[in-house]
Amino acid sequence: MVQVNYFAVLAAAVAAFVVGALWYSPVLFGKAYLTLRGLDSASNVAMPPGEIAAEFARWLVIAFVLARFMVMLSVASLPAALSFGLWMWLAIYTALAGSVLHEGTPWRLYAIHAGDGLVKIVLIALILGWWRR
Repeated sequence: MVQVNYFAVLAAAVAAFVVGALWYSPVLFGKAYLTLRGLDSASNVAMPPGEIAAEFARWLVIAFVLARFMVMLSVASLPAALSFGLWMWLAIYTALAGSVLHEGTPWRLYAIHAGDGLVKIVLIALILGWWRR
């Protein structure tokens, strides 16, 4: 049976959620994100509570899946966790680049999402790796 540290999963999901809130805020990429989506940045668009809950649940699932993989692959050091996170991000966001290639998603919008994913996935892997060492 794969042993996952549920507290580490929860902490990693919370960290990813906080990073996302900052990433898409006006402090970082919020204005560019809204512009690329065709939304008015002056309208102070707020996420509905249900969408906020779904976003947290999404990162909770991602953190749990990454934790299971890390246990199964015996990733138990910070350098190994960093490497694992980078490889997972590369696989996931290369697959998602199809939205740019085939659906006309602006590459700048994809880059905002990919950068967000890079920070979150690596952060999750490092948090999980820190708890496993």
